[in-house]
Amino acid sequence: MTLERLLVLLLLQLNSPATALVARLQGERELSSSGDGSSPNRRIGEIAAMVSAVTAVIGLLLAVFGVPFTGGSPVNRSVVGGAGTPNAPASTPQETRAASSPATTVGPGPAPSASPQPSPSTMAKGWHRVSEPKLTVAFAVPDGWIQERENDIQSNWRSPDEAHRMSVKRDTSYGSTVQTASAGQLAWYRDTDKSSMADVKVVTHTTQQNGQDALWLEIDYHWAGQSEPRKRVEVFVAGKAGDVYQLLFDTASSPEKLATQMQLFATARAHLLIDMTATS
Repeated sequence: MTLERLLVLLLLQLNSPATALVARLQGERELSSSGDGSSPNRRIGEIAAMVSAVTAVIGLLLAVFGVPFTGGSPVNRSVVGGAGTPNAPASTPQETRAASSPATTVGPGPAPSASPQPSPSTMAKGWHRVSEPKLTVAFAVPDGWIQERENDIQSNWRSPDEAHRMSVKRDTSYGSTVQTASAGQLAWYRDTDKSSMADVKVVTHTTQQNGQDALWLEIDYHWAGQSEPRKRVEVFVAGKAGDVYQLLFDTASSPEKLATQMQLFATARAHLLIDMTATS
């Protein structure tokens, strides 16, 4: 059996559309060998190349449509190194989006907490420590501030320009918990005849102070007979002996003064020492 016939039989077994092309080329060979003197071997080589190309195309088409072809590998399996292990699945669309999307923005949390009981040896630059034995408390005051009042329950200070005021207080008048003490203090603030404060509005935050639960109050108001809005920030923390300590700052509600107030409040909270005895 000649090489051409073997190729034709091979294409017929593959049920390939190339059969008609091979038959036409075979007829051309017979005419050529009797008429134009072309080399039969050259024509056979051309036919073999043509059949090889057509067979490759058929194999590719069969593989594309999911039909295993001789020499191919099973679907979704690798032949690298002959291991035959399944290919790793691609990432799902959800995984891709999660990897490329920005971090989800969260809502505002509770009020920022001060550090646990501060060390007496540390002090912020531009501040100095003041001890009040009668109040069993030590606290930091900005340099240059002036003490306005000091007695058995409170110590009051003001800035040189009188724009900011500060007070540290220890009291049992309204109870021994931060909840009862803050409620009693707010009731006093809302009594305009006693406090001279009007239109008092309060936002209360839970926080930590000196390593324990505390309450932080933001109080908006104005003095009676005046229209200028003011802001008072105040933290309540309970002591060991049933006392409640209060630290507050008060100023006019302008953006610059409020920004300064929050810095003063944060620094003073970080350096507040409560339950200070004579030997502390």
